Amino acid sequence: MLFDGLEFKAMQSSLDALWLKQKVISNNLANIETPGFKASKVSFEDALENARKEKGAEDYSFQATVTKDETTSSRPDGNNVVTDKEELELYNTYLQSVYLYQKISGQLTDMQYVIGQAFK
Repeated sequence: MLFDGLEFKAMQSSLDALWLKQKVISNNLANIETPGFKASKVSFEDALENARKEKGAEDYSFQATVTKDETTSSRPDGNNVVTDKEELELYNTYLQSVYLYQKISGQLTDMQYVIGQAFK
């Protein structure tokens, strides 16, 4: 079945991770003026690779991880949010989400076509 396939599960987990990444970036940007605030980041590519290696081909259920950057400070008040970097990451996340939505939509369209042809 399409929804049980590895590719679909990977895309679903990817969309979940991208949603989380958008939330984290938005939180970082919302705290641009908060003294001492440390930006967080979402790591997903490592989770994808680890899931592939550890769990094999049967299970692509994996989680993104959120970490804080405690080591850097880009301003005298201790805040390390870099607006340009965050905005670029947010746009990149948007583009990745659009691509995945289009990919899923294409698969559903293909399935709809095949089912339609079977009943002709």
